[in-house]
Amino acid sequence: MSIKRQFAWSMMPLLVISAVNLVSVRLFYRYLGPEMYALLFYVTTLGGFFGFTDMGLGTAVGRYIGVALGKDDHEAVRQYWSTGNLMAIPVLLVMTAVFIGIGVVFGPKWFHVSPDNVRLLQWAFVGGGCGLFLSYYTNFWLILSQAHFDFKFIGLLRSAVSLVQVLVAIWLAYLTGNPVVLIFAGLLFGLFQLGLFIWHARKNYQLGFNLRDASVARAREMFAISSKVFGAILVGALGGSADRLLLGKIAPAVAFTHYNICYSFGARIQSLAASIMGPVFQQTSRAVGKDSRASVAAIYNETFDFTFGWYALAAIGTVFWHPVFLRLWLGQELALQVAPAFTPLVIAFCLSGVATISTAQLVPLNRAGVELGFGILNAICLGLFAITGWFWDGLGGVAWGVLASRIVVVAQDLYVIRLVGGGGWLAMRTWRHLLAQCAVGAAFFAASWLLLPQSSDWKIVPAALHGTLVAGWLLRHQLRKFIVSVDQI
Repeated sequence: MSIKRQFAWSMMPLLVISAVNLVSVRLFYRYLGPEMYALLFYVTTLGGFFGFTDMGLGTAVGRYIGVALGKDDHEAVRQYWSTGNLMAIPVLLVMTAVFIGIGVVFGPKWFHVSPDNVRLLQWAFVGGGCGLFLSYYTNFWLILSQAHFDFKFIGLLRSAVSLVQVLVAIWLAYLTGNPVVLIFAGLLFGLFQLGLFIWHARKNYQLGFNLRDASVARAREMFAISSKVFGAILVGALGGSADRLLLGKIAPAVAFTHYNICYSFGARIQSLAASIMGPVFQQTSRAVGKDSRASVAAIYNETFDFTFGWYALAAIGTVFWHPVFLRLWLGQELALQVAPAFTPLVIAFCLSGVATISTAQLVPLNRAGVELGFGILNAICLGLFAITGWFWDGLGGVAWGVLASRIVVVAQDLYVIRLVGGGGWLAMRTWRHLLAQCAVGAAFFAASWLLLPQSSDWKIVPAALHGTLVAGWLLRHQLRKFIVSVDQI
């Protein structure tokens, strides 16, 4: 399967859930209300703070399994998998207990919640802790499937489960108005998905838990990378949530909800690039196993060229069309409240989405220490700029501070580009592409400004035409192949 097909299958569940969320955000806000919706965001904010839960074991296991498969050493694959599995389960159980303890004890003191809802918030953290375990342990089995390039199975499974889960959550929100019910219902879906991953691995890779194959030597080998990865994700988890932790403490629940609506939308855009990380990580690991540096550069260039155009479209489209999009998505009143933070956050997440390519290559290239360094620098800049932004202009200022902090992820991109000999930001075609997209977007915006009232919802028509034209251009090669195949039939 080509790397672009792997991207497509990995991206499918994220596209499905993102499309559904465009509708679900407004419905959740209506059925739960601002304070109950904020309660969900409090749990996810603390969950982001625990992004180091697996201690870097998942990344290390994926890297070593990928290299072993590149060498066609299936005995090593089994040993790495069983060792990582044996280490992960107790680590995840301990971190789950810590999450629940911190959430139950300190959550009501840190986040803004009325006295009547303290007990509800505590139960939400209990459910969130159990969900944390399921999420990270399921990710181990997902990584195993990625290492075997089984992206079609992953895409179909996650798409189906995610779609049904969101629809059921909307229905439960309508019936109960209780966010804790939604969290515990999500646990059932998580258990079901984990069970299917385990069944698939046993059937297709002949790998189950395999705890008897665990090896102290393999544990020591993986620790060399997992310790550095753990440092990087620890810094990323603690520093990556600095803006939301700040707002959770000083902003009222309604303002926190408004910021997180924008944040969640931007995070969904970035998460599309998470689908790229799996193929890039595993392809790079196999290239390292075969000692093919030229292949590593080709992987970076192909991935960057594939993703940059789409993120440029998302950023430029947001700059020109966010007023009409927000009105149609959230309604006039809510749109005005979230607008100050929306555009800078979307652009910030687009830059982070592009940077997932370099992030995915650092560990396979044995540069986990460099990833840690960039993580520390990013955490410092995010915290500093977010605090400065709050005192400068409230929620909007925090969002612009988040965007300013993304200078670090661009610096990381440039480091990897020079390391592997890639193009990316240093290629002239990148800037010609960006200039062309800006010109097209400006032309459509100018036409709408001349022909339509500024507050008209009909502006969505030129916005859609702009997006369709650029998307068609980005897909021109795939469309050409499709037309040729149809003609041959």
